[in-house]
Amino acid sequence: MTTTIARQPQGIPVGGQFAHITHAEPSLNLDAPMTRRQALDLATLVPGRSRSIGPDVHGIDGIDTITLTDKGPLSQPAVPLFIEPSAAARIAPPKRLLEMRYTLPADANIRDLYEFDDWSYRRARQAAQNSVEEMAGLGPKPWTVPVSHIPDTTVDLDEDGNLAFTTYETFAEGSAVDPDDFESWASEFSRYNEPTTRQKLATCIKDSYNS
Repeated sequence: MTTTIARQPQGIPVGGQFAHITHAEPSLNLDAPMTRRQALDLATLVPGRSRSIGPDVHGIDGIDTITLTDKGPLSQPAVPLFIEPSAAARIAPPKRLLEMRYTLPADANIRDLYEFDDWSYRRARQAAQNSVEEMAGLGPKPWTVPVSHIPDTTVDLDEDGNLAFTTYETFAEGSAVDPDDFESWASEFSRYNEPTTRQKLATCIKDSYNS
C-alpha cells in the first residue's frame, strides 16, 4: 500500500482559508538605554519611584550610579489663610523635592583606610564616617544654621567600606535638571578615588580615632 504525504509548501497555510500562519515575531528593543537628556527630564520621573543613571549615561568621572527619586511636594512654611489677592498672585506654585543618591565606584572604597590590626573596627569605622562628613562639610557647624524645609545631605558608609551620598534639590512641575547644575552637584562627591584626597582622609580618620 502506498501512502502519499501531503507536504505544506513554505508560506502556504494548511487547514482552510483561516488556517494559522506561523511566522517569526518582530524583535522590538523595549530596553533601549536613556540618553542623558531623557534621564534629566523630571517630567517623566514617576513620583515615588527611582531612576538610576549609570556612568555610560551621566558621564561624570568618580561617580558610579546616580539615583533620582521624586519625593513629592516640598513642605511649605505656614502662610496666613486670608491674604490680599495681589499677594496671592505672587505666591509661587509648590515645588517638588528631588532626592539624588550618588554611589561611588569600587576604587573609592575606603575600608583599607580604617582597617587597623590592633584597633577597634567599630570605632575606626565611626571615625571614618565622621572624617568623611568633615571633609564633605557635613559635620556639625560652629554657627547657627537657618531652618530649611530641604533635608540635609547625608553620607552612607556601608559595612564593606563603600561610600554613597544623598542630597536634595527642589524642582518645578514639568522641569528638567540643568546639565551644568547636575555636574556641579556631583563634583562634590567625585574625588574620593584621588590619591591626595585619600591620604588626607586616612590622616583625618586616625586623628579622629585617637581623639
